[in-house]
Amino acid sequence: MNTTNVKQSKYFMDDPREAGRLDAKVNTDEFIENFILPYLKEETTAKMVDIGCGAGAITSALAKKFTNASIKGVDLSADRLANAREKCAYIGNAEFVQGSIYEIPLKDNSADFLYTRFLLEYLKDPVSGIKEMHRVCKKNGLVMLQDLDGQLLFHYPETIENLDKVLNGLSKTGFDPMIGRKLLHYGLLAGFELEHIDIRPYHFIVGKIDEKNDHLWDLKMEIALPKFEDILGSMEKAKKFKDDFMAFLRDPQTMMYSNLCTIYLKK
Repeated sequence: MNTTNVKQSKYFMDDPREAGRLDAKVNTDEFIENFILPYLKEETTAKMVDIGCGAGAITSALAKKFTNASIKGVDLSADRLANAREKCAYIGNAEFVQGSIYEIPLKDNSADFLYTRFLLEYLKDPVSGIKEMHRVCKKNGLVMLQDLDGQLLFHYPETIENLDKVLNGLSKTGFDPMIGRKLLHYGLLAGFELEHIDIRPYHFIVGKIDEKNDHLWDLKMEIALPKFEDILGSMEKAKKFKDDFMAFLRDPQTMMYSNLCTIYLKK
């Protein structure tokens, strides 16, 4: 296993609060409706794999929706997998295994549909991860890569002090806020053919942020404080950066957005 790349990819992902934050963010019904049902019918018997499944919010929803399919969740975190197994305790077609995207614990050519969501942005070597998905994917199978483009970058006015310094520091861990536009190229390098591309707005915050997303962003920044401290040199500066960022989101005269890029690839 490429442990260097794995460690670099999860600078705040081990925080136990992060699993709950991610679960709260996702609307599983909407995700399935928009990104899965156009490619898989409800009666499918496909073998599906969720890479970076976390606490299993999407995995469990897929298992309930596609009752004839088998759904396997893969994640590095034993704690999150425990949460996922508890969530799916009474769902017979979902199971979970511990593993890395760089070394997926599945046989060659064994899955019909694999996907990863908001994981590649944290990897120092995303192409190697996608190549591993190619190994596991069956001939004529489908892989979905979903990630953000322009995360934390597209905003105005540009009043968030030290944002460039923080982004530069995060880039050294593997974080790539522009990964979305690169997914097609990376997928082709991994040996896939293009099936379809979907691009739509994701973060779209005009004026003061709403209460739910205010809480989620505040929690995200709180979880990342230790990394901000590493980059900026002190917890005082880290907290000021967090305060500046949240003040921007709460300002009725600001705007911030990013795009969600979803690439479907065929083997």
